[in-house]
Amino acid sequence: MTTTINDISDLARILEEHPEWVDTLRSLLLSKEVLDLPAALDRLTELVNDFIREQRETSQRTDERLDRLTELVNDFIREQRETNQRTDQRLARMEAAAASADQRLAQLTELVNDFIREQRETNQRTDERLARMEAASASADQRLARMEAAAASADERLDQLTELVNDFIREQRETNQRTDQRLANMEGRVTHLEEIGVSTDRRLTSLETITRRMQGQIGLLRGEAAERHLQGHLDVVLSQRLNLRRVTILKSINLGIDRSLADQLEEAQDNQIITPGQHLQIRLVDVILSATDRETAAPVYIAAEVSLTLNRNDIDRAAERAAILERATGVATKAAVIGGRIPPLQETQAADAGVHIVLMEDLDLDSEAEED
Repeated sequence: MTTTINDISDLARILEEHPEWVDTLRSLLLSKEVLDLPAALDRLTELVNDFIREQRETSQRTDERLDRLTELVNDFIREQRETNQRTDQRLARMEAAAASADQRLAQLTELVNDFIREQRETNQRTDERLARMEAASASADQRLARMEAAAASADERLDQLTELVNDFIREQRETNQRTDQRLANMEGRVTHLEEIGVSTDRRLTSLETITRRMQGQIGLLRGEAAERHLQGHLDVVLSQRLNLRRVTILKSINLGIDRSLADQLEEAQDNQIITPGQHLQIRLVDVILSATDRETAAPVYIAAEVSLTLNRNDIDRAAERAAILERATGVATKAAVIGGRIPPLQETQAADAGVHIVLMEDLDLDSEAEED
């Protein structure tokens, strides 16, 4: 079979009809280097990818080493600063001790200088007197002998005085040495007192922690006492204060949580409507009531916190736990706090948070019970 090619379009048409000829034509037209170029490019790409991957791993290891080095340097700087601070404190104490010693040495030096000056003045007066004696005396030899004897006595006294000064200087040096030793001992005692102070601070902190715990326990006992005081009147008190009817106690400190409500809370947790922590918060509510709203005739829950003296924590807990109970049950929930008294500031905070306040001192429980 003869194939005639007149132009490039004929060649293209023939290659479309015989695609198996393309590789043969390519091998005839292109050099081996060009044909090998795709494979070489694939190898180069693989090498570049390997290099990039190795470079990333190297960079990651470098970053990790830099992080560890940075942490070590920061620890060293912090320790060095603490060491410098302690050194500065010790140097300050030593400088104060040295200043005191320098002051005492200056005083001693001044005393010695005064003594030397006085002795020189005495020697000068002696010389002047000797000069006058020499000028006034006619019998030079006799008077000279007396003068020599006096000079010998003066030399002896001067030697004695020199010895006294040397003894004084030696004693003063020993005194300074003892003073330095006492100052060192005092520095050790100060350090010991600082350690005692740190131990005392720790004991005071522990005592404060115990005191706070005791205050919390006292507050809990007071809350329980307040609830026991209201136990027989909760339904009446809250129905009148919150405009409710058909009030039923579902939970109190002395009454475990209602089984139906407990099952509802378990189901809400299983369905991830509330978290386990929020479930526990509902379990910790002091009082839970179910009722019917007189105005809307709709069911409603009441979550109440009981305390002898109501504070901001009671208000926040009541609002937070009421919101959780409403989310878990899908029933509108009112927050309330019940107590003996509430400060004016907390009364304003409760109003802002939408938390109802019930005070025992404002209620005539006995008369309410009789009316019921």
